[in-house]
Order: sequence, then C-alpha cells, then structure tokens
Amino acid sequence: MEKHEHIHLYLDHDNAGKKGLEFAQNRSRKYVDESKLYMGYKDLNEWHISFTKVQKSSLSRQTRRRHL
Repeated sequence: MEKHEHIHLYLDHDNAGKKGLEFAQNRSRKYVDESKLYMGYKDLNEWHISFTKVQKSSLSRQTRRRHL
C-alpha cells in the first residue's frame, strides 16, 4: 500500500478501528479516514445493509405506484 499516494480507510467505529486509524495516520499522512461516510453505524457493512434496505423499499413503492 505504501506505493500509493492516498490510502482510504473504511474502518469500524469501535476501539480496534480507532486504534488502527490512529496507528496508520501516525505512520503517514496518506491514510485518509473515510468512516464519516457511515457515521451512526457500527461499520461499513451495517451501513451498506441499511442503505440497501432503504433502496429496495423505495424501489418497491415506485413499482407499486406504476401498477396502480
């Protein structure tokens, strides 16, 4: 990873994720914290599952409206 100009981190919002972020950012400024994307969720996967459910629900409502 060191050969890259920027390294985007999507770590969990727990102690291990925070320690990992701190370790990486102390090592180099090229590590970028991207966890703000899923603020309010435990991790990226939890956010993705929630986001997918919202999309499916929205798509289902749109489909029902077309058929009415």
